[in-house]
Amino acid sequence: MNASASAVRRIWRTVAVAGLAFGAREARAQVSVSGSPAAMKVTMAVAGSAPAAVSDALTTYSSATNPAPGHFSITASINSPMPAGVTLTITLAASQGSSAGAVTLITVAQNVVTGITKKMNSQTITYNLSATAAAGVVPLQTRQVTLTQISTP
Repeated sequence: MNASASAVRRIWRTVAVAGLAFGAREARAQVSVSGSPAAMKVTMAVAGSAPAAVSDALTTYSSATNPAPGHFSITASINSPMPAGVTLTITLAASQGSSAGAVTLITVAQNVVTGITKKMNSQTITYNLSATAAAGVVPLQTRQVTLTQISTP
């Protein structure tokens, strides 16, 4: 394993849009994810208002190693764009470093936690699925969410 391969750690999660279903696969042992969130489905709206968003915060992640030297960051992305009018965000809690808060998932990796200097245990991952009335009826779809741990100087 070369240095760049050991510096990057990915977690893949499958996300269904109109009924979120999750599954996780680990590529390395530096970060672990516990559990799989329940299915998420945007279904209700008050007349004249946008449909009610749904959230799931039952999944946690832990980083098993201290970065040396320097620190590391975690990025997140999805494998294909969300349908028009549908948004999936992710928030990673961080007892070490700095969480970016709610980040809208797109196909380009974005920082979700930066400046991590020590290992963390049982940090909450929150997913939020929202839709506008303009989204209409969206058939069940899946998205793969990738979390990548990157060593930084």
